[in-house]
Amino acid sequence: MEMLTKEADRWLRQAEYDLKASEWNQQGGFYAPACFWAQQSAAKSLRAFLFMNREDTRETRSVVDLLDRAITYEEEFRGFVGTSTSLDIYYKTARFPDALPGGIPADVITEKDSKDAVKQASEIIAIVEKKRKSYLPDTL
Repeated sequence: MEMLTKEADRWLRQAEYDLKASEWNQQGGFYAPACFWAQQSAAKSLRAFLFMNREDTRETRSVVDLLDRAITYEEEFRGFVGTSTSLDIYYKTARFPDALPGGIPADVITEKDSKDAVKQASEIIAIVEKKRKSYLPDTL
C-alpha cells in the first residue's frame, strides 16, 4: 500500500508541474506545446488517482482510457467523457508534423485549443487533488 501511495504522490506532483509548463507555453503563445503538456498533466493526474485507489495502472497514456478506469471509483470524472478525446489527440498531433496532413502543429493548433486543453487538465487535477485529501496523508 505504501508503495502505491508514494507513486500517487509522485505522479500528482509531476502532473502539477506539467500543468504549469502548459500554462507557461500558452502564455508565451506556444499553443501546440501547451496542448501537449495539458494532455500529459491530465493523464498523469488520473494515473495518480488510480494509484490512490490501489490500482497499479497499466502502461497507457490515454486520458480516455484512464478516465474510463477512474470513473469506476469516482463518478465526478464522467463529466469529461466525450470531451477528453481532444486531449488524447494532442499527444501526437501537437508534436509531430506528420500527424497533420499538409501543416505543422505550430500553424494549426490555436490559442482557443490551448485554453480549452489547459482548462480541462486543470479541472481534472482539481478533482484528483480534492480526492487526494481523503486518500493520502499531507506529507509522505
